[in-house]
Amino acid sequence: MLYCQICCIFVRLKFGMVTKNDILCFAANNKQFTRQELIAHLESLNQKVSPNAIWLQLNRLIESNELTRIKRGTYSLSISVGSFTISISKEVKHLNQLLKTQFPFANYCVWDSNSILPYMHHVPNVSHIYVDVERDVMESVFDFISDNSVKRVFLSPGKEEYDRYVIGRAAIIVRPLMTEAPMKVQEGFNTPTIEKILVDVIADIEFSFLQGAEMTYFYANVMERHKINKSKLLRYASRRGRKETANQLFNATL
Repeated sequence: MLYCQICCIFVRLKFGMVTKNDILCFAANNKQFTRQELIAHLESLNQKVSPNAIWLQLNRLIESNELTRIKRGTYSLSISVGSFTISISKEVKHLNQLLKTQFPFANYCVWDSNSILPYMHHVPNVSHIYVDVERDVMESVFDFISDNSVKRVFLSPGKEEYDRYVIGRAAIIVRPLMTEAPMKVQEGFNTPTIEKILVDVIADIEFSFLQGAEMTYFYANVMERHKINKSKLLRYASRRGRKETANQLFNATL
C-alpha cells in the first residue's frame, strides 16, 4: 500500500493532474468507494478535479476490468464476475431439438423470458419463448412450430397484435435473427449472449414491459453481476439502430 501511495504522489508531482493510478491507488486503500468520495479525496490533495474527467476515467477502468461497479456510482477493484448463461428449460431444450432436426442448416437461437426476469425489480406476468431465426426460414419455422406446439405461436407481432393477443399469455414468438447477432453455444445449442439480450430488450416490442426506470434497473443489475463486452454490445446495437440508447443506458449505470 505504501509503495502505491508513493507512486501516486510522484505521478501527481510530475503531471499535476488526475491519472488512472490516482484512482487505482485510492481503490487499493478502500474496499469500495463512491465517485463523490473519490473526488473529495482528490480535492483534499489539491488535485485539479473535473467530475466529467473522473467519470471518463472510471468508465475506462471498468471497460478494462481494472475496476468493478458495485452499484450505481459505487466502485471497487475488480473482482471475479460470473459469465451469463440463459435458463434452458425442458420446453426450450425440446423445441431446440425439434428445430435442429427439421432445420439443420438454419441459423437460430431459442430462449425464454425466464432468462431476464431475475434481473427485474417488478417481475411481470410473462411466459414467452423467443425463437430468433434467419428471415429466409421464419415462415417455415413458424408453420412447423404451430403444428407441433399446444401454445399459441406468433410471427414477429406488431405492437397492436402483441398488446391484444400476446402480453400476459404464454406464447412462442418467432422473431427475425439479425445477421452477425452475438450468440454462444450452451448445452449444444445456440443461445443469445448477454450483449444481444441487452440490445433486444430496448429494440423489440416483446419487451415493452421493460420501460423507464425498470429498464435502467435491469441494465444496472445485469452489469453488476456479469462482465459486459461494450464493443460487442454497441456493434450489435448499431446494426439494430439502437446504438445511442444502448450507450446511454450503459453509461447511466456507471
